[in-house]
Amino acid sequence: MPEGERSLGGFVTFEGYDGAGKSSLINGVREMLTEKSIRVVGRKTEPELADISRVLECEDLQHHGSVEVLLRIALEIEREGIITRSRLNGDMVVCDRGVISLISWFDYLGVPREPCERLLQGLMDYHSKALTFVCAADFDTCWRRISSRGEQSRKEKLGKDVNYKYFSMYEANVLRYAETSADVLFIDTVGLSLAESTSQVVQALQKRGLIRS
Repeated sequence: MPEGERSLGGFVTFEGYDGAGKSSLINGVREMLTEKSIRVVGRKTEPELADISRVLECEDLQHHGSVEVLLRIALEIEREGIITRSRLNGDMVVCDRGVISLISWFDYLGVPREPCERLLQGLMDYHSKALTFVCAADFDTCWRRISSRGEQSRKEKLGKDVNYKYFSMYEANVLRYAETSADVLFIDTVGLSLAESTSQVVQALQKRGLIRS
């Protein structure tokens, strides 16, 4: 490699509705690959994103839907920079949720996508470079897991019926995304044990050369 050049680390996204098992699967992969450098880039854990995330989760603020989606787009654009910088320093960058989740917020809030199409396409193009793992779980399983948590998000607090509607919207966006040329793999996080589902992820990473030897 020429002096001054560095190859980028792998880029992986984990998607799935709330309670689908994303965090457990990401943690399982990190534990199985303890000798590798894996950087997880979330939405609420990054200092650069903390202010936007705090505004989005504040229950005292009543955002108009169009304002909320713009805040979420801004958050994802900022996250692009974090991911790109992190790929220069690690074997692999894991993005906790990606563009599927972002697009679904337009449906949840009833906001048309057309005015933001250029921004959304840019994010779609960026995330198309990632291998996307979708944690596949039925709604009843997701809701049971959500209900057992000590702390719930603003969306989860809207209740089971609203979240079932959101789940259906999210699943439709997953299927549409998978029909594109994007590299998408579905992982059964209900029928498989955590060890089995983690092994599937690691095997896929190895097959695609995303884990450096």
